[in-house]
Amino acid sequence: MVNQVRNIVIIGASAAGHTLANELIPTLPEGYRILLIDALEYSFFPIAALRAAVVPGWEERIVLPLKTSTCFPSDSIHQVIAPNRVIKLKENLVVLEKPFEGTTEVRFYKAIIATGSTQPSPMRPSLEWNMKDYLDALKKSQQEIKQAESLVVVGGGTVGVEFAGEVRALYPDKQITIIHNRSTLLTPLTESSPSGNLNEKIPESYTSPPTHLKLANSLTNLVKGHTNLILNDKVIIPQPDEPSTESNWNGSFGLQPSLVTIRTESGKSVKADYVFLSVGNKPNSGLVRVTDPSAVEGKTGLIKVDEYLKVKSTIPGGENYYAIGDVSNAPGVKTSYIATVQAKSAAVNLINEIKNKPLIAYSPGTFGGLFVPFGPELGAASITLPYLGTWTVGSGMVRSMKGRKLLLDRWGGLWKGEEKVEILV
Repeated sequence: MVNQVRNIVIIGASAAGHTLANELIPTLPEGYRILLIDALEYSFFPIAALRAAVVPGWEERIVLPLKTSTCFPSDSIHQVIAPNRVIKLKENLVVLEKPFEGTTEVRFYKAIIATGSTQPSPMRPSLEWNMKDYLDALKKSQQEIKQAESLVVVGGGTVGVEFAGEVRALYPDKQITIIHNRSTLLTPLTESSPSGNLNEKIPESYTSPPTHLKLANSLTNLVKGHTNLILNDKVIIPQPDEPSTESNWNGSFGLQPSLVTIRTESGKSVKADYVFLSVGNKPNSGLVRVTDPSAVEGKTGLIKVDEYLKVKSTIPGGENYYAIGDVSNAPGVKTSYIATVQAKSAAVNLINEIKNKPLIAYSPGTFGGLFVPFGPELGAASITLPYLGTWTVGSGMVRSMKGRKLLLDRWGGLWKGEEKVEILV
């Protein structure tokens, strides 16, 4: 039976990869098998990772075992291959780190790269960690934050704002300072120039996606009532070879051995015993880069795809690879919602290829939104609706749509296996 099936290989059990598998389960013709490959033995929910790094008990809510019995129905031929890594892409096959069905080479009909993005812990675990290692790291983070008295957050993008909000909600008496290099939090599409005109275009970047100016202003006004904000300034990060004293920050992040001084380019100084580096996602596109460097954008690291989400590659067999989610340069903000939209589009085209039907161009749609919670109860969001434009909403909608549950209830809908998983919402 195994020798007769044609494999659909999905590299990465991310939101995009897991959603794609679910979309294919009821539609794949007989004779095709899904192989969902991931480097980790467990799945984690990055949307709630910052809360899990701050609030005790939340670490148990964001991890689940990743295996065939939790992902696929009992009567299917589909399989999860985890923990295992794809170490090389070839024409019509991938090479695994560890053997599967007696070989490290897995042939496929089509392969979809859904490897997502990388971030430092606690946002995402190290690929070397098992589930216990990740849970222990989150618990350690919780203890260190509890111990700290004065925290500095370097960077006021969505990650920095959400981290500060989680700490403020649990520990309202701690001193929290956010230092950001813009005139508002986030990265607004336009900012006021020195003359006051809204004519300065902010270049789009992957790690800090452009946001609507109204949202940036709304969130800034909210956050400055609960934290210290230093805007239009940058933290001076000491180099490893620079001499340091006990009272000056040495450039390390996390809990400091004592109260240290953080300095900015404008000459300001802030005392802190905990430093959080707020960094955006970096595409996990190394597999494609070493195979075909021309298929990866040099500036962003995103995999180049065409209008059908197929990888733009000139190497033999390149036309049999797709890329979706955070790792792809397809249009749309890098959010979990857009990742699922891409997964559904790729599923349609995979079935169309099997049935020799025309492919359908991907579209992110006209609906869009960015919800930025500041703890469970506060936050701001922008919502773009067809014909109505972009609207900014406040804490009430953010609290009900995302802030309190952080979409954990929706994560539960991904798990279709015979072995039921328990989502602690």
